[in-house]
Amino acid sequence: MRIAICDDHKVIYEELKELLQKFNTINQESNELYYFPKPSLLQEYLQTESIDVVFMDLEFCDSSEDGILWLKKLKVHFHHTIFIILTAYENRYKEGFEARAFRFMTKPITERELFNYLTVSMEELQLRESISIMRRGIPHTILLRDICYFAAQSGKSELWTKNDMYFCDESLLQWEQRLSPNTFFRCHSKYLVNMAYVESFANQVITLANGEKIPVSRRKWKAFQLAYMKYDTKDYHLL
Repeated sequence: MRIAICDDHKVIYEELKELLQKFNTINQESNELYYFPKPSLLQEYLQTESIDVVFMDLEFCDSSEDGILWLKKLKVHFHHTIFIILTAYENRYKEGFEARAFRFMTKPITERELFNYLTVSMEELQLRESISIMRRGIPHTILLRDICYFAAQSGKSELWTKNDMYFCDESLLQWEQRLSPNTFFRCHSKYLVNMAYVESFANQVITLANGEKIPVSRRKWKAFQLAYMKYDTKDYHLL
């Protein structure tokens, strides 16, 4: 990911840089960090370069620079970028919700909170990706976040959304290897489920948000429960 921090206190940038290096080492990632002391410079950069995640401060020394106002402005033009509010002022969280910030991170930055938000951001970015499927000779573009599950079908697979089904040339194994295991879980030899659509589960059966039932193999049952507990604590914005 290309990550930016927009904060006029450079010490915050140095703290984030050190923690990001640690995150990259642990997870074998190559995330890059860019620094902007004020939102106007970030906006100028975004005109020609892409940024995946922005940590935006709310309060700047220059009173004309307000993080919430800039967040609203930037989201209009750069809607594929994830914006995380960075602040020590919890009383402004309501404004952040109204501006549709992806997350809020409090100062001082903690390793646990940052690592969690980086992981969530990586998975959210993947779910914003799309795949192309041919159906009766007509190409269809489907967002990963709109996929409920994949089902094995004679060496190939079926892709199921809430309202439709598409045949895919890729096998279930190929999809499993391609997608994040934290979001798409192989619960059975014949099923790969998007965790965002899990409504409930019991007795080795998953009930999806649309009421459909998906079996979980006996050997995957415990692993699924642990994976869902880990997923559910992240408070995703998927549906």
